[in-house]
Amino acid sequence: MGDLLEQFITQECTAYVRRMIEDAIADSSTPRPHFEFNRFEITIERQANIVVLEDALDATEAGVQRVPLAEFTDALRRCSG
Repeated sequence: MGDLLEQFITQECTAYVRRMIEDAIADSSTPRPHFEFNRFEITIERQANIVVLEDALDATEAGVQRVPLAEFTDALRRCSG
C-alpha cells in the first residue's frame, strides 16, 4: 500500500491532530500514547523510540509501519493546517 507515514500525513493529519500528537510526545507521563483516527492507529513507543502506524483497512503486515520517533516528528511538520 505504499508508505503509511506519507499516507497518514496527507490523509489524516490536520493541525489539530498534529498538536494532539506533539502534546503526547512532550508529555512523558504516558509511556505508550495510542491514538485511533479514521483510518490509522498511532502508537508512540517511548522506550523503543519508535512510532507504530497501523492501517485499519489493511490487516496484513503491509498495514503496519514502524518509524523512528525523530522521523515521525519531522513528518508531522508537513501536516496541513
